[in-house]
Amino acid sequence: MKNIILIVMAFLTFFVLGCGSGSSNGAGSGKSSAKLLPPNDDKIYFGAFPDFGGSEDRVSTKKIKDFEALVDKKITWAYFSQNWFNGIKYPKKAIHAIHRAGSVPFVRLMPRSTDEEGSAEEIFTMQKIIDGEFDEYLKKWARDAKEDNLPLLVDFAVEANGNWFGYSGVFNGADVTDDYGDPNYPDGPERFRDAYRHIIDIFKKEGADNVTWFYHFNYASEPNEEWNKAKYYYPGDDYIDWIGFSLYGAQTIDEEWDELRFSTQLKKYIKNYTELNSTKPVALLEFGVTDDHPGGSKSDWFEDAFKTVLNNPYIKFSAVSIWHENWKNEDGTMSTLRVDSSKKSLKTFKRLISNERFLSVAKFK
Repeated sequence: MKNIILIVMAFLTFFVLGCGSGSSNGAGSGKSSAKLLPPNDDKIYFGAFPDFGGSEDRVSTKKIKDFEALVDKKITWAYFSQNWFNGIKYPKKAIHAIHRAGSVPFVRLMPRSTDEEGSAEEIFTMQKIIDGEFDEYLKKWARDAKEDNLPLLVDFAVEANGNWFGYSGVFNGADVTDDYGDPNYPDGPERFRDAYRHIIDIFKKEGADNVTWFYHFNYASEPNEEWNKAKYYYPGDDYIDWIGFSLYGAQTIDEEWDELRFSTQLKKYIKNYTELNSTKPVALLEFGVTDDHPGGSKSDWFEDAFKTVLNNPYIKFSAVSIWHENWKNEDGTMSTLRVDSSKKSLKTFKRLISNERFLSVAKFK
């Protein structure tokens, strides 16, 4: 009788542990399906790029823990780049480091063969992706993600409506309309759209249903011309789970200040978002501002940004993700976007992010 009782208890324990709670940052069980849900009511997820280095891929559990201790709050996700100049391969080590920290891994697929900016990418072009030249690598990436069975957030070729990354629309056909696809559609954005669709189709065919797909544009297009609007790059609601964008203040001390206030930009370029005609949840995937600027206060910029995120008539934000990094510019000046660039900036950020509307734990379906 005693043995029977022990067997029953063991079975019940296994059953309870196996069922899980259905809402966590951890691995799922059974079928690898885990799409990020927007938070309930007026809540907002809090994510970060927690200073993973200039290459954006020096991921460590310690970096995450250090950032969380700095701001006195856990982050929902940790954001990092999977640079294709290191190979198109599933970054398992980085993903598991983030998972061990209790955060959700957010991977930026960066189709670049160098971290130099301002010139066309020669190897990982949008056309080559569309033509299937990297399919075997992408299929392996997808299979490895499926086998690992952790909830993943992924975006591709971020800020393609800018003019800095070599994979941007400006370097892949720009406003030309008769060299690829639809003769009424600008080739640069059209190639990006189709390349992203191609990648997502591969992941779907491989059964990597544990990936939540983000479309990540820059809030202000550069160049600010009709052909380069974010709407032309969008893969569509059938492909994308979340909409996201970058919106920075002055990143160097020689950039003007007032026009790059968060609220000013959000109002000025709102059409870049509304013209997408998407019903998907929205994330502020990158934001920040340099310190010691002659035109204004970083602390005040944070005040304006958080006030606008929490109370604005334009966009309902379901997530925000701070860019926490300093770097040295070619002219010797520093861009100081870390939240602790000064005691005042850190104090302001900690107070603002402590608002109970900002959440640390993600929900998946």
